Amino acid sequence: MALEHWINLANVQLPARRLRHLLDEVGSPEAILAADTDEMSELSGIQSATLAKLRDPRHAPTDSDMNRFRALGASLLTIHDAAYPEALRELEDAPPILFMRGELDERDRFAVAVVGSRHASPYGRAVTKTIVGDVAAAGLTVVSGGAIGIDAAAHRAALDAGGRTLAVLGCGLDKCYPQDNMPMFERIVREGKGALLTEFPLGSGPEPWHFPQRNRIISALGMGLLVVEAGLQSGALITAQQAAEQGKTVMAIPGNVDRPFSRGTNDLIRDGALLIQSADDVLLALNIRTHGPGQRATVPTTQMDPSRRRVLEALSLSPQHVDGLAAELALPSSELAVELTMLELSGHVRRLPGNTYVRVL
Repeated sequence: MALEHWINLANVQLPARRLRHLLDEVGSPEAILAADTDEMSELSGIQSATLAKLRDPRHAPTDSDMNRFRALGASLLTIHDAAYPEALRELEDAPPILFMRGELDERDRFAVAVVGSRHASPYGRAVTKTIVGDVAAAGLTVVSGGAIGIDAAAHRAALDAGGRTLAVLGCGLDKCYPQDNMPMFERIVREGKGALLTEFPLGSGPEPWHFPQRNRIISALGMGLLVVEAGLQSGALITAQQAAEQGKTVMAIPGNVDRPFSRGTNDLIRDGALLIQSADDVLLALNIRTHGPGQRATVPTTQMDPSRRRVLEALSLSPQHVDGLAAELALPSSELAVELTMLELSGHVRRLPGNTYVRVL
């Protein structure tokens, strides 16, 4: 991957749909940036203003830009990469380029998005700490927007519970906002417990229009969306609408009827969102079950990678040795080891003495 070309393309900041169209039509950033005007003009929907932006030399990253990128420990995740989240890839306006600090994990496919008011009440912070912390302890990744208030409470609850969390930012990785949350952002990266993600290139400040745009990523990355506190004009309600349009399960925690930041959540429940009073309610809403107190959650097998589901279906309640399982499935031992590890992490199988495995009911 020609990193500089991808960053150049990101710096142009074309709308996600338009950039994805260009990549589909032309094939690569190098080809897009090298194509002459006549070639580009032949593509439907490519206007002169877009061509001018692509040709503007100010968008090409300088040596200083690249040094700053590396100093941050940043990486680039593109829609062409195998590691790009499938839940995002399904969006018509999927961000073709994501800047990232930290790492994504296979387990992050099983996540719950959490949003709420920046002006969180003590009640909102308390229920977030308890419910979101328990959800994270059950093995689900917590996705939120890195803002003050409920977002920050959700990220911290996940970290304190030993879980994973993804913060989707409305700015560049070098302009993390708000500054008060910088220690939390650094903790996510330092502890290897998740990632900071943004579609906005380095140097992008927290512009007001960035936040509604990034909300579609938050909702898409979760299997469902939990709204903790929200006023009637809250951005959290916009995210809830986006989640519903994406076919996600929308959940809300009820609040006191005389509190302004309960109006939005209570209205969501009135209009059909699932009422949440505990982590068990969240897991039930997402069709996820646990195996008793303190046990990690089991995700539905219908959402599994086919090769992993094949391994799971070959297991039973009787211990099976990995060598016999590898022979039965005609899988290399190294590949089988990866699948068994992921199944163990997700709570589907249990490893027993003698390098044997059983399926968990």
